[in-house]
Amino acid sequence: MNLSIIIPAYNESKNILDTIIEIKSILETIPEITLTEIIVVDDHSSDNTFDIVVQLADEQIKCFRLSKRSGSHTAVRAGLTIVSGDAVIALSADGQDDPNSFREMVNKNINGAKVVWALRKNRDNEPWYIKIPALLFYKVFFSIGNIENNGIDLSRADFFLLDRVVINALNQTPERNTSLSGLIAWLGFKQDFVEYDRRDRKSGRSKWSFRSRMRLAKDWIIAFSGLPLKMMPVLGILIASLGFLYAVVVILNALIGNPTGGWSSLMVVALILGGTQIIMLGIIGEYLWRNLDESRRRPLFFIEKSSYMKDSNNLLSTLDKK
Repeated sequence: MNLSIIIPAYNESKNILDTIIEIKSILETIPEITLTEIIVVDDHSSDNTFDIVVQLADEQIKCFRLSKRSGSHTAVRAGLTIVSGDAVIALSADGQDDPNSFREMVNKNINGAKVVWALRKNRDNEPWYIKIPALLFYKVFFSIGNIENNGIDLSRADFFLLDRVVINALNQTPERNTSLSGLIAWLGFKQDFVEYDRRDRKSGRSKWSFRSRMRLAKDWIIAFSGLPLKMMPVLGILIASLGFLYAVVVILNALIGNPTGGWSSLMVVALILGGTQIIMLGIIGEYLWRNLDESRRRPLFFIEKSSYMKDSNNLLSTLDKK
């Protein structure tokens, strides 16, 4: 097997070298792998991550720097457009993803799995207000998004292996506003998983903030489900029904001599209806904006510089064809 490794990196100058060294040492112990390439995609770091990788001067290691910060998912997709291997493993640069899982992932791929997820064994080191909403989100999403999860708990997924057929499929879906994990799950194919113990970061702090999690959840929902739009008429009917019932109450009170106070009741109704309408307009606007953004067909990323200029030219040529 020819295996490619993609490492998205943002300000990982203190971790990237150790991560590469560990990956190379483990790959050498897997007899099924005959040839490897390691592609580091620098997500426009403000430190010298790119320079550290270039100074390795290793023909097996390539490094590309994106023209602006685009997120780890976009960085992985940039790497997927140029990988040459029969399969690819994408993992983070911070050392938390354990390369010792590679052997089991490769064996599952050889035995027919086209996607192999690496799931952390537990999330005990995370607070309940992060892991419980994550678990509930994935359970609800798979039930409404018409996506088969194959019994895999993606709330514990950290990195993955993709077969060449999946890589080609992903490269044919150049949509901008989506979730890479959601896209892989949506594609189908035979999927499997391995479990591992997630490690602590070697140094630095995680860039995976609460805001990033919320943005990912929004991308999952809007990219793979029309549920928000479908719920709008249901919500409208519900509010109209409540309004009708309230009108009956007002009429009955007036008939028995207890008319409802004007100012307070009107303000409550106006605020509820106004707030609901604004929410609905916001949902419609979100879908309209994403459609507009997709219709422009702007490239998902640009390469600022590369350790191998010929690879950078090939990558830009690939984007032009799309």
